[in-house]
Amino acid sequence: MKPLSRRLLSRSLRARGLRALVAFLISFALGAIVVLSLELRAELRTLQEEPVDSLQWNVTQLELDVVRLEAAVALAQAQAPAQADPQSQAQVSLTELRKRFDLFYNRAGTVTQGTMFAQLGLLEAVLPLKARMQGFLDSTTPLIDGTDVDLRAALPQILASVGALRQDMRVMSIKVIDMNAALQDSRRTGLSDILQMIAIASVALIVLLLGLLGLVATLNRQAARRAREVKRITSRLEATVGTSLDAVVVAGMDGLVIDFNAAAERIFGYTCAEAIGQPLGTLIVPPHHRAMHDAGMVRMKATGVKHVVDSGRMRMTAMRKSGAEFPCELSIASNDSPDGMIFIAYLRDISDAQQAEAALVAARDEAQGAERTKSNFIAVMSHEMRTPLNGVIAALEIIGRTSLDAKQARFLGLARSSSKQLLRHVNDVLDISRIDAGFVALAEDRLDLPALLATLVDPLRPAAAQKNTQIAVQLLSDFPPLRGDPFRLGQILQNFISNAIKFTEDGTVTLEAEMQQIKGDQAEIEFRVIDSGIGILEADQDRIFDDFVMVDPSFGRTGEGTGLGLGISRRLARAMDGEVGVESTWGAGSCFWLRVPLTVAGDVAANRAVTLASNLPAPNLLAPLLAVATSGALDILVVEDNETNRIVLEEMLRHLGHKVTLAMDGGEGVVAARAHPFDVVLMDLSMPLMDGWTAAALIRSEGASRSSRIIAVTAHARPDRMDRFAESGIDSWLTKPLSTRDLAAALTFDTGAALAGPDAPLMDMDRMAELAQIAEPQALARLLAQFQTNMDGILDSIDAHAAAAPSASLAATCHEGAGAAAVIGATRLHAHLARMEALCHAGNRTAVLADHAGLRALWDATRAALLAQA
Repeated sequence: MKPLSRRLLSRSLRARGLRALVAFLISFALGAIVVLSLELRAELRTLQEEPVDSLQWNVTQLELDVVRLEAAVALAQAQAPAQADPQSQAQVSLTELRKRFDLFYNRAGTVTQGTMFAQLGLLEAVLPLKARMQGFLDSTTPLIDGTDVDLRAALPQILASVGALRQDMRVMSIKVIDMNAALQDSRRTGLSDILQMIAIASVALIVLLLGLLGLVATLNRQAARRAREVKRITSRLEATVGTSLDAVVVAGMDGLVIDFNAAAERIFGYTCAEAIGQPLGTLIVPPHHRAMHDAGMVRMKATGVKHVVDSGRMRMTAMRKSGAEFPCELSIASNDSPDGMIFIAYLRDISDAQQAEAALVAARDEAQGAERTKSNFIAVMSHEMRTPLNGVIAALEIIGRTSLDAKQARFLGLARSSSKQLLRHVNDVLDISRIDAGFVALAEDRLDLPALLATLVDPLRPAAAQKNTQIAVQLLSDFPPLRGDPFRLGQILQNFISNAIKFTEDGTVTLEAEMQQIKGDQAEIEFRVIDSGIGILEADQDRIFDDFVMVDPSFGRTGEGTGLGLGISRRLARAMDGEVGVESTWGAGSCFWLRVPLTVAGDVAANRAVTLASNLPAPNLLAPLLAVATSGALDILVVEDNETNRIVLEEMLRHLGHKVTLAMDGGEGVVAARAHPFDVVLMDLSMPLMDGWTAAALIRSEGASRSSRIIAVTAHARPDRMDRFAESGIDSWLTKPLSTRDLAAALTFDTGAALAGPDAPLMDMDRMAELAQIAEPQALARLLAQFQTNMDGILDSIDAHAAAAPSASLAATCHEGAGAAAVIGATRLHAHLARMEALCHAGNRTAVLADHAGLRALWDATRAALLAQA
């Protein structure tokens, strides 16, 4: 049926096109005949009205007047004047001369100022003659109008001018007559062409009319065949619509039903006879939708705008004869018919499909809910496991400070190793849960890539040495100052390096860094960790970054872990808009790569300010920090709901020589802090009844400890809501599980300026000894050299800004320098820079200038002490 319909449509279109073409050609021929006839009539009228004869007569008369004027001038010149005889022959000749000049003057004006030359298109041809005659008239008229004596004296000159004018008139007259003759010949040729074109158009019109007669006969025969084909098509269409599984309802522009197929009878419950002639709105549209349906029909009739018609499939509610409503899928098309526009509605009962869809959605939601519940459970359990681990690890550290025999020390070492491995597993699961939940936080800190890579590699060298494996770092490019997240970047690279060490015996592990490209303020850096280990089978390379996948070909596993490290690495890389991958050959080693965009840092001082801004204590808290007792013993409030953690923290703090007060929850901690001015408040964040955020905010609002330091104690490895620290008044945080060293550093770092006076040693020898133990000599030398380079830059920046008013930027630079000095053990330099930072925040310009005056000398002394230690 469809091919036949297309054939009928194609024939109909061809017939319509042919009729349109013939009609166009006939109209064109008739139009051409009319236009040519009008043009011919205009040309004939122009020929009748053109002053051709008048032109020739005037030109001839003008030439004759010139001849007569010339004769009059010659006669007047030939006769001698008579004294006092106005009737003398000479006097009469002058009178005749003036008469002839006046006649010529008038004739020349009539010819030159008239429109006959313009009408005939000869205006440009006579311009030279007009100019010549005008010059003659302008020069001769004063003489003609003057005295007889003057006139007679000028007769020879006038005669010469008239003679020359006569010659020009003769030449110009012949030229004008010739041009006019040529013009008339052209006009006659144009008339002849118009007559020929009219004849051609008439013949063409006759031919087209004959062709039209033939076409009409052909179309009559085609119409008869088409009628038979339409009858067959109609029969097939009726059969198709009648057997359709979808309801087909046809309505007119008045909204009355025209056709109602068998499927519509089955779906709606009306017979075709009952439905035809009924308003569609009252037949199948539910009552609460009829007003909208009627308004749409009225709007479409008035404006022609269709909102539902010809808009594709949509879902709505329909009504059966019984009044029951059901969901349906509806599509309405419009079409022109001999009786006007009609609308064909295709409806499908989707009650069963909708029920199935609802069941699928419910199943999906249930599955997603279960997945969320599982993820939340894993996250919560991982978080909660860190709390008892804090107690276990801290308790083991406390036991380690007691006297133990060899067997006890060995079992204590096993317990410490196991607890640390369990902590790593918990951290991996927690990282996966947090990243998948979208809670990963990325810092934007200044990066010193060479120093960062050395920091990552050096702690892993002992593990590599146990497997007789060498670790090397190669910088294949020069790197500009960059900004990014050193913690997350180091987490990925350290995972790659650790894995490489696990599977490499008696070989090498190389960490490479190379600049790929710089676009604007973005630099694409590629890191590669290349090992000479056992390699990875090609079949396993695609799944190595999946969760819980541990590719180990040996019968006994050679590596420990959860199989989450590479999965976390890929998630972190994508969070930084980067990507990770692996290239490996079985038996020949592997290359794990990380390609990540990093921001190119601008002004170094400005970048330091941006990097450190989020870590600065609140300005109004710095004064109390510097007022801590010089004895070093702090009055500390511990707010912790877990009994084990309270006991462990109390033991650690008392061991460090501090006074400790315990609070079992946030509310109790607020009451204690408001009643007594504590130096430091250690605040657990996850507590029932009142969490640490709320408790810290209440402590800051009023009470004796509103200016005290508040340090959060959290099981999260890296808190995401950094803004909540400032909102709640929390200065910094510590991560569980805690060690005595971490706790001591957190309690003393920000108070170093008060505790270290001018008599303090330049260098902390214990700190230098600790650095020497954890780093190889070459690594320590690089660290000290890098520290000196960084400190030179920091001091240059301080010198450039110290003379101005104290600013946040200068405070940030001092803070960075104090932190670097504390890490390296430069005790007095750390105290000096920390004091300058506090004075900047206090706005004390005089004190800042005084401290700045001795800063360079202190740095030179510290540098000398560093060189002596190296």
